[in-house]
Amino acid sequence: MACDPSSSIDLFSCLTLNPDKGTTVEGVYGTPSVLVNVVVRNLFVLGGIILFLMILLAGFKFAMSPTKAKEDAKNIAQGAGIGFLVMFSAYWIIQILEILTGIENII
Repeated sequence: MACDPSSSIDLFSCLTLNPDKGTTVEGVYGTPSVLVNVVVRNLFVLGGIILFLMILLAGFKFAMSPTKAKEDAKNIAQGAGIGFLVMFSAYWIIQILEILTGIENII
């Protein structure tokens, strides 16, 4: 089936992941919500890795630098802490929404 993305409303069934085999996004993920779940879960992992690296950087700056860099390390650590709180809050808000609505696997 040849799809014309400019004229088709349903791009999810039109876009291909592997043009040689004709594998569509819809064939692999089923619904757009499954694809969004995969992307969001991977973003949480990426955010956690970045958070960890920021904490390491702040620690090294604090331990190895003079007083001016210690202020920079403090700012980096505060930014990492705020980022952690945002990620933690987002995760638990989604968990509470799953309980209240009865919808499973929002993310």
